Amino acid sequence: MIFVWAAAAAVALWLALLAAMAFATRNPGITPGPPTSELGEESPALVDLITGDWRLCDEAASATLLDLAAKGAVQIEEIGPELSLVRLGTPRAPLAPYEKLVLDHVASLATDGVVATGALAEGARNLGRWWKSFRKKVIAEAREKGLSRPRWSRAQAVLLTAAAAVPAVAVGVAVAATADDGHEGGGIGAGFIALAVLSALMDRFNGERGTAQGARVAGHWLGVRAHLSGGGFADRPAASVTIWGRHLAYAAALGLARRAVTSLPVSVPADDKRAWSDFGGMWHVVDVRYPRRILWGRPPWPVMFGGVVAGLAAGFWLWLLGVVAKALTDWPDALVMPVAYLGAAVAAGVPIAFAIADLTTRTEVEGQIVRLRAFRVGGDEHPKYAYWVALDDGRRRQVKALGAEEELWRPLAEGDRVRARVGRRLGWIREIEIVERSRHRGAASYDDTGEHVLHAPENLGEVPLRARDDAHGPDHPADPFAPAAEASPLTPADPFAPAGLVTPDDLRRVLGVAVGAAGPYPDALPTPAWLAVRSCRYRATGGTPVTVDVHAAAGARGGYLMVLGHLLTRVEGRQAPGIGGAAAAMLHPGVVAARTAEGTFAIHVHSPAGPPPPDALVELARAAAARMDGRSPVA
Repeated sequence: MIFVWAAAAAVALWLALLAAMAFATRNPGITPGPPTSELGEESPALVDLITGDWRLCDEAASATLLDLAAKGAVQIEEIGPELSLVRLGTPRAPLAPYEKLVLDHVASLATDGVVATGALAEGARNLGRWWKSFRKKVIAEAREKGLSRPRWSRAQAVLLTAAAAVPAVAVGVAVAATADDGHEGGGIGAGFIALAVLSALMDRFNGERGTAQGARVAGHWLGVRAHLSGGGFADRPAASVTIWGRHLAYAAALGLARRAVTSLPVSVPADDKRAWSDFGGMWHVVDVRYPRRILWGRPPWPVMFGGVVAGLAAGFWLWLLGVVAKALTDWPDALVMPVAYLGAAVAAGVPIAFAIADLTTRTEVEGQIVRLRAFRVGGDEHPKYAYWVALDDGRRRQVKALGAEEELWRPLAEGDRVRARVGRRLGWIREIEIVERSRHRGAASYDDTGEHVLHAPENLGEVPLRARDDAHGPDHPADPFAPAAEASPLTPADPFAPAGLVTPDDLRRVLGVAVGAAGPYPDALPTPAWLAVRSCRYRATGGTPVTVDVHAAAGARGGYLMVLGHLLTRVEGRQAPGIGGAAAAMLHPGVVAARTAEGTFAIHVHSPAGPPPPDALVELARAAAARMDGRSPVA
């Protein structure tokens, strides 16, 4: 019992330390200035940041687009009560990086230089990465102007991380000490889980921190907000920027222009059931329905089998009800079997007739894909998904999504113009041909390319715990987000090289996905800078948007990779047995991590269809563990 009390005390002390540091690094207080109409030099995005407790809000992107309209880079025109257009113009002055990011997104959607405002949520971008890039660029300018700074210093990050290890170890020891015989190993997993939970708690307190100058500037803008609050901007449409100019953009950034912000969904995900399409030459709304998969959206042969099962079930229950009705009422005995036969015939006949009709006749449909969605329809250990394709044929404003096999669905992209052969009664795509590829393919240009490289962490794992070497020189600081591919060659001969732990043959055999050669890992891991992680990324060939990331680390500190799954998915994992040679292994949705005598590795499979089955992840981990320990992998 003493171990439990010790663990509780360690956690309590760490929470007290975190609370004290959070209090010490809180944002400065802001004193609102007097109401004024004088606008400052800060952009609407900067104003949104410093007046929103140094957290960038969704309206910052919409306010930026309104500011671009006020400066002539675009024009916003109201065509009717339900349609407004953004027309590309020519910027009269150089744009800030985040302004160019918004303008590039609008340009990628435009047809002949025009895009509907409601369609600004469309496109093939990864919205999470787009927003992260937008946020980093805004913060870069805020720091250049002295308006903000990182919340945690390097010393504070070292202290918090090192201190978090103490209660994590205490929790692990307490679990091991109180476990039943033979289950002491659970203490290791409990320790890692405790560390992950504490890290997640630290994330909640991380972010940007205001400076004294930022507080003074924010006070001025709160005075501008007080002045603008009486201008009736809440109901102004986005097109009224031609009248109100930059005042409408700042009203949007200050939370006063609700209608204008809502009509410019730059930073919100596309609606599953409401799509915008320019098929036919004019922008219009398409309402998408995803019917329940009783008959619609299913292949003919399973429908025929289901019809037989439904007929048998209906006949049995009708017969049973007839027997009961005959015993309790005056129901004629001669009607028991005929009613049962009739009900069975109807229950089986309708789906069988639909299936036969679709097998013998097919309709050709040509249009533009407005929605591609994969919805989970069952399965715990082996998830199953329904794959939907919604086509706009230009003739109706309400469409029912069509079902398709995964193999046909994966190569498609929203915006593709296709020709499909479809069963009219079951809504199942038998064949589909891409007539014209979407202009959105490859149009996403939101990755940071060194234009504004800065350390703007959103979780504690991104805070560097020790200084980088000065190999880049004093004028070119090392990029804290750069992948470690150059320092860690992807050499399969090296037992700690990630490309040597998982091979393309493994992925083809286990996942059924063909991939190319291993390449560098392009993203930033939410792990401390002191953790020497070597990473690589496999990409599926043939246009399939599936990636497999493999990370490896050696030494005792490499065990931090065991919590990578929690940091990536924010889902509590479970221990994974059956991985030979692994002292511990953890499973999360799409992520498996294992620790062996030689080191630790993690495998992350990302697919738009959802995570692969746990058995597949365990099989990949089993092969990687064998190679890390110098053994032949078990097939």
